[in-house]
Amino acid sequence: EPDVGSNAAEIQTSAVADGDSLVLNGTKTWISCGHVSDLAAVICRVKSEEDSRIGILLVDREVSPYEASELPHLGLKAFPTSELYFTDCRVPKENLLGGGGSKGSSGSSSSGDLKFVLQGFEIMRTLMAVGSVAMAQAALDHSVTYARQRRQWGKLIGEHQMIQEMICDMTTSVDAARLLAYRALSLLQQGKRCDRETSMAKWFATEMAVEVTSKAIQIHGANGLSEEFPLEKLFRDARMFTIPDGATQIQKLIVSRDVLGLSAFE
Repeated sequence: EPDVGSNAAEIQTSAVADGDSLVLNGTKTWISCGHVSDLAAVICRVKSEEDSRIGILLVDREVSPYEASELPHLGLKAFPTSELYFTDCRVPKENLLGGGGSKGSSGSSSSGDLKFVLQGFEIMRTLMAVGSVAMAQAALDHSVTYARQRRQWGKLIGEHQMIQEMICDMTTSVDAARLLAYRALSLLQQGKRCDRETSMAKWFATEMAVEVTSKAIQIHGANGLSEEFPLEKLFRDARMFTIPDGATQIQKLIVSRDVLGLSAFE
C-alpha cells in the first residue's frame, strides 16, 4: 500500500461486513499485472464489531468492479505493475480466503492470518531470488561467449587478466546465490518456517544480479550499452528485483533479527 510498504501488519485497506457482502475500501500499489488481470487476491483488514484481523479477499473484477491504472517502470517491460483502487467495492463473503479464524488474545488482528501472509512472502522472496539467478546466469553466459570472440590489443579479451577476474567473480557470485535459493526452496518444500533463509536468498541474489549484469556490461564495453545487445535489458530487469517483496534493507533486518533475537522494527 502507498503508506505501508513492507510492514504487512499496518495494512489499512479494510473490508466491513454488510449483509452477504464485504465492502472493500483502500488502495494497493505496485501490483503485478493488476490492470490486466481478472482476479485480485487482496490482503486487507477484515473488520467487525468484535475485532479487526488480517485476511485475504479474492476479488473478481467482473462481479466486484474496481479501478486500476498502470505504473510504468525501469525494467521488466513485459511484466506490468499497477495501482488498484477499491471504493465501496462489494465482494461476496465466501470470497474470504483467510481472516475468518478465532480472535487473538489481544482482540486485534489474528496472528494466524498474519502468519499465513508472511509465509506467502517467503515464497515470493525465494522466487525473486531464483529469477535473479536466472538473469545473472544469462548475463554471465553472454559475457563468456563475448570474451571468447572479441579481440583487443592483439588477443581475445578473455585472455586479459582483468576480464578473467570479472568472470571469476561473476561465476562465484551466481553459484553462491543459486545455492542460497536452492536451500530456501528445499525448506519451503518441507513446509518449514524459513524467514531467515528466504530473506538471505532474496537480498543476496537480487543484489548479486545487479552487480553481475553491471560487470557484463563492462565486459561488453560500449556494446553493453546498446539496445542491440541484451545486457542493458538484463541490468534494468535485475535492478527491479531489489525492491519488490521487501527491499534489500528489510531483508537484512529480518536476518539480523533472527540471528540476534533483537528487532530493529516491530
